Amino acid sequence: MGCMYFNSPFRPDKAKRISKVLINFKDSIPNDSLTIFFSDDNYPEAFSRDIHTAVCIDTLCRLVNITLYWEITGKYLGYSLPSGEELTKREHVPFLDNDYLRLNEILSDSSSQLGYYTTAEIHPPKQKNDKTDGITGATIPDLSSWIVPEAAYTSYTLWHLAYGITRDSIVSYTKRHLLSNSLLISIMQKKNPYSQIKALQWAGESDLPLNQFSEPASGILHGGNYYASRQALNFLKKCSLDDERLQTEVIPLLDSEDFRIKNIAIEFLRTADQISQPVARQIMTRINSDNYYLVNVLLTLLEKRAKPDEADQLNLCKLLDSKNPNIANRVYYFLLNLPDKSPGVGKQLNRYRKKAF
Repeated sequence: MGCMYFNSPFRPDKAKRISKVLINFKDSIPNDSLTIFFSDDNYPEAFSRDIHTAVCIDTLCRLVNITLYWEITGKYLGYSLPSGEELTKREHVPFLDNDYLRLNEILSDSSSQLGYYTTAEIHPPKQKNDKTDGITGATIPDLSSWIVPEAAYTSYTLWHLAYGITRDSIVSYTKRHLLSNSLLISIMQKKNPYSQIKALQWAGESDLPLNQFSEPASGILHGGNYYASRQALNFLKKCSLDDERLQTEVIPLLDSEDFRIKNIAIEFLRTADQISQPVARQIMTRINSDNYYLVNVLLTLLEKRAKPDEADQLNLCKLLDSKNPNIANRVYYFLLNLPDKSPGVGKQLNRYRKKAF
């Protein structure tokens, strides 16, 4: 095997074992087989397909001989070239090392603008006396940041192969033939948000008992990726957890520096009819910020949903001395409207009234 470019420690030559499956891709690539790579613990961890296709520019064609790799969830993983093979650019100039690295970056971008263009737009027919733009024939200049310089069609062709029917076939094959309880848990436990989301989706669509996945789903919820956290919460809602357990799982999201993740918790707690006392106490411990918005949101969550006990009320009284008058005032009215105020809180409210009004 020649050069290899991967986005993870996976290496095809280190696999414990491999197997091959035939797939009717119904495309122009002559090879209709997928190779499955298995890890040391005998889990399937990757697929590959050998690609032999012509890349033609201005009627000049060169066969591209490359192997593309995907994770079992369909996420692009990397590529390799056989020994002695190379990729070329316009006028068959060989790729440089940086070009190979750039190609891997391009193929790793699932949201590339290359997905919005046709081959005709990549290489529109030449007109007489037209001048090329120095990239590849009449390449659209706007694509310069999405392609290997002077290799627009190669970049375009390989990107569409990475995100086309082969990837769809891999996802379908995994779901139909490879999934198991232990494999789903193994995927969820990896620090790969894309694969975690896929595993949660597959588990949720299956007939498997969902509670067995609640622990790894909780790990994903607290993993720090917004999209994975959102998917994990949606999954945990289906796991028959009691309200207090689920609220307890959500509370740590309030500590996230990513406001989108913080907002997942806020929106979830807003839908709760009641907030248990232990959960309310955890919320109270977070009302110590000089951020008025956050203080206001958290107090709003508690209103009509929780009954702070005396200790919690006295802790809130400390914010009556906040340097931010909006925070002090918000806490004052929250405490004032509590139906069961402790005597000590009443004294603190009187002290605040004398100072502020």
